Amino acid sequence: MALVIPGMQGRLGSTNFYQATMKVRDLVQGVRAASELDEWTSMSIEDRLQREPDLKRIQEQIAPYIAESKDRFFGSMIVLVYKGEIYFDRIKDWVSSKAPRAYQSVADNIGIITIEGGSLIMLDGQHRLLALEKVVKGDIIGDCREEVPSDDVCVIFIHHESNEKTRRIFNKVNRYAKPTSRGDNIITSEDDRCAIIARKLLSEGAPLGIKAKGSGDLIVDWKNNTLGARSEKLTTISVVYETVKLILADQGVELDPTSRPTEEKLEEYYEWAENFWNTVLDKLQPYREALYDSSQIKEMRKDDQPYSLLFKSAAQIALFKGLIAAKRDGRLSLEEAVQRANKVNWAMSSDVWTNVLVTPGGTMARAQQAQNLGGKIISYLIAADKMTEEEILQIQREYSSAHGIDIHNSNTKLMQLPDPVMEPVRY
Repeated sequence: MALVIPGMQGRLGSTNFYQATMKVRDLVQGVRAASELDEWTSMSIEDRLQREPDLKRIQEQIAPYIAESKDRFFGSMIVLVYKGEIYFDRIKDWVSSKAPRAYQSVADNIGIITIEGGSLIMLDGQHRLLALEKVVKGDIIGDCREEVPSDDVCVIFIHHESNEKTRRIFNKVNRYAKPTSRGDNIITSEDDRCAIIARKLLSEGAPLGIKAKGSGDLIVDWKNNTLGARSEKLTTISVVYETVKLILADQGVELDPTSRPTEEKLEEYYEWAENFWNTVLDKLQPYREALYDSSQIKEMRKDDQPYSLLFKSAAQIALFKGLIAAKRDGRLSLEEAVQRANKVNWAMSSDVWTNVLVTPGGTMARAQQAQNLGGKIISYLIAADKMTEEEILQIQREYSSAHGIDIHNSNTKLMQLPDPVMEPVRY
């Protein structure tokens, strides 16, 4: 059965294209993902026109967004007319010559699109298509699910001329489509509770809403995810976001980035994050000094400075991990934990951090594993006197393993942990 819809015709380079809108119910019924094409399994890797769909991302992120958000929106989807024909009847050919001149001037590219035979294959947008399909079928439940089948989606149709040309179009569409950065997502998200709170922490009057002396810019870099050696910023919005995640997770909050909480809950979550950051900035001496005169930050971040680690992104996340672990189960109050952290050797050159947060070559270790171990070492350094022997032994095993020691060999001697700021209780 032919598909007949109003639309527009255009040409880009050597490719004719046809743009129209389709109801979601018609889209999911008539358009197929490339992986569902009958010839898909027998195609060579070069002839497969799309990568395998990320089903986890569809199930956990895209489909819930569509089903739950009344403000749902996304861009045009590109559909390949595979082994079929596209016909375009211009409105100009049958519009009255008495029509206003403005109408006549644009009527060349406006008309009726007719697609006969073949298959409609999603060339760009298969994740959105599969997510829409899940919502329409009722596999994903949300407040807006019943409205989705009647939504209009923008579709661009192109004719399949050859596998080579189609692959080239697919490759270029995906290669040059720049995804939003992590910082962009944090700045713009209105559903992710951690992003909302991270932004609020940077607002005027908030703990991190402080402007640097001279430049008048915020001391938090919200444009970049890393801190350059010459940066005068204290930290990045990406680090702030990660710390908010840690603070909320410690309070047992579910970190669903697709579902905006109530305003009451957001206020409660913000108060937790605000209190935590206020305490760190006020009680940790290097940060207090940096905020008093932000022009010092660039110097304090240098690798040879006594507090250099506290001005490195990875170590800042490890610090929050360590403080949270140190106060868990009422071992220490947050204020006590931060006060004790002032006694830690934060120099990047200290042997304490080699193979933990610093590589043997003297550069920062940025992997998640390094941040996790760094957090455990920090918690040990400031709260060893509150830990059991079993907890200390586990940290010692991980510390030894990071230094290349085979901890599974019963004859191997574990490395000695660095000296804590408070001696542990001997049981």
